[in-house]
Amino acid sequence: MIRIVEILVRFKEYVVLCILVAISFLLMSFGNTAKLRGLRVLVISGVGVVQEAFAWIPNPLTILSDNAALREANYRLSRELAYTRRAVAENQRLRALLEFRDSIHYPVRPARVVGRVMDKARYYLTLNVGTLDSIAVGMPVVNDKGLVGFVYSTVRHHAVVQTILDKETRIAAVIQRNRTNGIVVWEGGTALYLTNIAKTEDVQEGDIVVTSDYSSRYPPDIIIGKIVEKRDEPTTLFWKLRVEPAVHFPSLEYVFVGLQPPDEERILVEELLEKNLGEIDASRETSARVREAIREANRLSRQSTRKLPKELERPAVLADSTEE
Repeated sequence: MIRIVEILVRFKEYVVLCILVAISFLLMSFGNTAKLRGLRVLVISGVGVVQEAFAWIPNPLTILSDNAALREANYRLSRELAYTRRAVAENQRLRALLEFRDSIHYPVRPARVVGRVMDKARYYLTLNVGTLDSIAVGMPVVNDKGLVGFVYSTVRHHAVVQTILDKETRIAAVIQRNRTNGIVVWEGGTALYLTNIAKTEDVQEGDIVVTSDYSSRYPPDIIIGKIVEKRDEPTTLFWKLRVEPAVHFPSLEYVFVGLQPPDEERILVEELLEKNLGEIDASRETSARVREAIREANRLSRQSTRKLPKELERPAVLADSTEE
């Protein structure tokens, strides 16, 4: 009995249809219009009462179709929400970039990062601009957070940027709070170091480090990062200052290329100076090694000279014993 009720509930529309069809054939067999009219009213009223009585019972087939439609609508809304959030975040980034572009005093060219090449000693970016966009080697690259690097090489439609996370990084920098000058270098990882800052200088963790007027490659007052660690090295007269870059390179998408090539003559002179100083340091190191080798040779010679008389005495003793 329960099985029959379940079948009737599940297929109630079809049951009602069969009943109505049977009643229709029955009425057509009577052929009396007055009787048909009264019976029609009675049947319609009865069907309405029956449908109202069973309206609260859910239809499993309808539930399945409704669930499928709701799942599809939920997936569509989730995608639209994700797209909306992405659009809002990108809009905020682009708005910050536009505000930064309007705030700087030199012309720039917007660019998008389309590639990355990195290893333990270098970090390069590839941009979607090149020589056809007036991009030249040596131009500075920045974004709204701070300094990114400079254009290392360029072709017609693309340019390669050498970031500040590079073993050859040497940036003339200054502490923004007290204008103390130093040199920013990279020693691996994601951190930079501010060098040549004497321990007599007032340095605090949290100080902002920017490019200085002495930089031959970058415009002044571009944020490099902030000091996050200050260590006292007992063997030197300088602080060990670790600087966290202002730019978050893993999430970098958009940059600006400063359309002002560096002073090539000044860079050439400074590179020549560094080369000469390096050669002088190398020659001094070589001279020191030569002096150390000479001292070691003299020491060995003195030791051998002390041992020589003892070794000469032994044959003499042997000769005396032979004569006896």
